[in-house]
Amino acid sequence: MKTDFKFSNLCGTVYRKGNVVFTPDGNSIISPVGNRVTVFDLVNNKSETLPFENKRDIRRLALSPNGNLLLSVDELGQTLLVNFRKRTVLHYFNLKDKVRDIVFSPDGRYFAAALGRNVQVWHSPGYVREFAPFVLHRTYAAHYDDVTSVSWSPDSRFFVTAGKDMVAKVFSVDPIEGFVPATLTGHRHAVVSAWFARDMRAVYTVSADGAVCVRRFRLQGVDENLTFGEFPIVTSDSDDDEEKPRTIWYTESRHYAQQSARVHSAAFNWATNLMVLGFTNGVFGIWEMPDFNLVHTLSISRKQINTIAINPTGEWLAFGAAKLGQLLVWEWQSETYVLKQQGHFYDMSCVAYSGDGQYVATGGDDAKLKVWNALSGFCFITFSEHTSSVTAVQFTKGSQVVLSASLDGTVRAYDLVRYRNFRVFTSPTPVQFTSLAVDPSGEIVCAGCQDSFEIYVWSMQTGKLLDVLSGHEGPISALAFRPDGLSLASSSWDKSVRFWDVFDRTKVVERMEHSHEVLALAYRPDGKELCASTIDGQIHFWD
Repeated sequence: MKTDFKFSNLCGTVYRKGNVVFTPDGNSIISPVGNRVTVFDLVNNKSETLPFENKRDIRRLALSPNGNLLLSVDELGQTLLVNFRKRTVLHYFNLKDKVRDIVFSPDGRYFAAALGRNVQVWHSPGYVREFAPFVLHRTYAAHYDDVTSVSWSPDSRFFVTAGKDMVAKVFSVDPIEGFVPATLTGHRHAVVSAWFARDMRAVYTVSADGAVCVRRFRLQGVDENLTFGEFPIVTSDSDDDEEKPRTIWYTESRHYAQQSARVHSAAFNWATNLMVLGFTNGVFGIWEMPDFNLVHTLSISRKQINTIAINPTGEWLAFGAAKLGQLLVWEWQSETYVLKQQGHFYDMSCVAYSGDGQYVATGGDDAKLKVWNALSGFCFITFSEHTSSVTAVQFTKGSQVVLSASLDGTVRAYDLVRYRNFRVFTSPTPVQFTSLAVDPSGEIVCAGCQDSFEIYVWSMQTGKLLDVLSGHEGPISALAFRPDGLSLASSSWDKSVRFWDVFDRTKVVERMEHSHEVLALAYRPDGKELCASTIDGQIHFWD
């Protein structure tokens, strides 16, 4: 069946794993959410999920310096080449290995991908569909263990790699006379990342134990530091016949980030000379290079920080914590959050739209109820009063109140004006609620349970239990009030749908038999038809 529905947005999670990337203007951040990509506009406070998807969860993202091309790489190395401005996929490609890092050169002519112990440099593709847009420039194999990161020099002629073999290496994109690839040693743990300074007079390396080294480049036997990248190096007193002078890298200074945890992620910004380190205990620190002066540290999460990104001007820092599904953007000068979002960190179990279509409520196995703005895609309030999985959510007709049922044996009502839990509905004996319904007037609340097979009826005004409807012989799977509010329909695993008159118990309970267990119910808006879905994949319509 073909419909005109188009994918609009993704709610419930803001970050899963991989790296986050700022756009060149620094106003938006791109985050991998499972196998999709979400763009958060930090200025207009909106989010948009791009229409394409990878086959597996996305591991790395890379955006070209002009913001036109996006590379999206999944766990198996399957790569999508996307025209980012037009949101269209130009090409599918397989890098045939797990990609630990992928980054475009500053001039946009190349991109480098870290694949196992090797680094591959590719020519950047064009903006139109081509038969073979990916052309390999060269493969560099020098590390004895996996490469952890790749970083380019400002002139795009060199790049520095960091590896788990405790060394960093400097390579040139093209062979240059007088240049020999350099190996920078001295760390005692895996090197997390390495970068060139903006003036190319230094290379900064950071390892997992928090050691930060400043490396300088000079002629052997001469104390004056040189700008790296001008080859061959000729001194004034050297003749053409003599052997070219030898150059060396040396460690000018070594610093330590005094934290009890290990460094898990790092980023460096050329505009401000700031280095940001993220630790496994959820703390991040900002240091000014090359003197390693501490600007400040802050604990933003209970779990490790998996990715760090700095916008081009160096004002905003973005952090992603995969364990808790957190995405944070921090303005370090004013010490305020630009964005603070967290999705459900276990499975999501239920969802409901508000009557006016403005809000979406989600309940999860993490015992949290989140309310999202349907237009912007942002979560604006999280309720965490439940102590077990939230199994059902429902809005009242005016969208001022949202209700949630949970396996902890309570149904809670939340005020969306004051953001507070103003009513708690409980049963005389402990039960586990799995379904929920509220009548059109918002006065009657009903919840079905999975252990005693009963339906409990409460008054919204007083919170008192009014009635207990019994008769089902299996767990209650769904409840639905007729749009006129005169009757309640309930479905159960006992293969039946029953109709109850909540206000007049003298009436006979109607029963509709099905051939299989009934899972869900829905009334047509005019109330003249009822739709029931069964476990065998069929949908039954009742007049």
